[in-house]
Amino acid sequence: MPSDVARLSVSAATHKGYARSGNEDSFLVDHHIGGGDLDQLTVELIVASNAVVLAIADGLGGHKAGEVASRYAVERISAMREEVDFGDDTSVSELLDSIGRGLHLKMLETPALLGMGTTIVLAIVTAQSLTFINVGDSRGYVIDENGLRQATHDDVPLSSSVAPRRKGAITQALGGLPPRMKVIPHIHRSSLPAGDWSVILCSDGVTDFLSSHEIAAIGRSGTADAMTLVDSALRAGGEDNISAIVARYS
Repeated sequence: MPSDVARLSVSAATHKGYARSGNEDSFLVDHHIGGGDLDQLTVELIVASNAVVLAIADGLGGHKAGEVASRYAVERISAMREEVDFGDDTSVSELLDSIGRGLHLKMLETPALLGMGTTIVLAIVTAQSLTFINVGDSRGYVIDENGLRQATHDDVPLSSSVAPRRKGAITQALGGLPPRMKVIPHIHRSSLPAGDWSVILCSDGVTDFLSSHEIAAIGRSGTADAMTLVDSALRAGGEDNISAIVARYS
């Protein structure tokens, strides 16, 4: 494989879980958008001149129309991806701020949507670099020859960051109340890892119910995919909406 081309085998899956009446999560794989009670996708992508964009948005649980907010976020990222310089912090912030403004405009137009919001986590893969971006508590991980490491920052109250089962409180989101015109995204950039490696994105429906050890074990398995993570979270109780993306490079 030429050194300037990265080939990614990507799987994505989302499930409403056993405790919720609907699914407030949405995912984006390149231009493919997923959501609903159960959705899966498997695709192979080649990264050359254009970046591959992967994202999970988790609509705020307990708020009205979380599924509307998460879907809007991934749709806007898909629509704007060619215009955004993901290597520039200001360009990334402007994208996320525009999504937040759009959500608040929707709330003004439709009062039934008041309070809706969403987390966001993205992985941006180019031929030379890997970038993670997040707002909220949806996570991104890298698995390489050094093991599993979290590449995102949890926007959660300090008291809940070490709890095995959090209450879902977050300190930052796109949209929501009170209106926040600007968010402070967490951005982590690096060169592509050496050797074979994988990226995992997931909502807290995975990370609140599976340990880092369990996530790493699934991620290292060559046959495991996003649905494997979702199924494991369902076996752990399925108390939340569950979404995952697994992208493997080899």
